[in-house]
This record gives sequence, structure tokens and C-alpha cells, in this order.
Amino acid sequence: MRVSEYYDIPIYSDKGRYVGEVQDVVLDFDEGEVLGLGFGHKEGKVTTVPYDSVMAIGDIVLVSTGKARTRKKIEKEAESQE
Repeated sequence: MRVSEYYDIPIYSDKGRYVGEVQDVVLDFDEGEVLGLGFGHKEGKVTTVPYDSVMAIGDIVLVSTGKARTRKKIEKEAESQE
């Protein structure tokens, strides 16, 4: 899947709750992998769902409940694993 194809896909939790739409894709260029998918809030803040909590991607993105973190935290976690 191309990065551009992720944008605007609706995100739902595994409990069926609408979370938002994909507005950001966090990438690790060194490893060539997706670290997370970001979605916006009304306050303008972007929260990121770690890619390892994504259960399925198709017409929607299905994610495990309770895994959202900020983009900075996900990037720090990726750096510490190197």
C-alpha cells in the first residue's frame, strides 16, 4: 500500500467506535516501515496509533483499543529500539 492511500481512511476501534480519519503517517526511513497512523482531534491535536496495534486495513482501519500515543512518543520508542 502506498503512503498516500492511507490518508482519509476512517479509523475504528475494535469496539466499533469511530476514532477519526488518517491524517498523518509516521515512517521509519532507515528501516523502511510504518511506525504509526495519526488522526486529528477538534482541538487540532494529532494522536498517533502505533502501527503494531493496527489489526486490519481496507475500507477502514481497525485498531486495538487503548494504544494511541503521541507521535513524539512513538518516534522515541523506535529510536530506543535501534
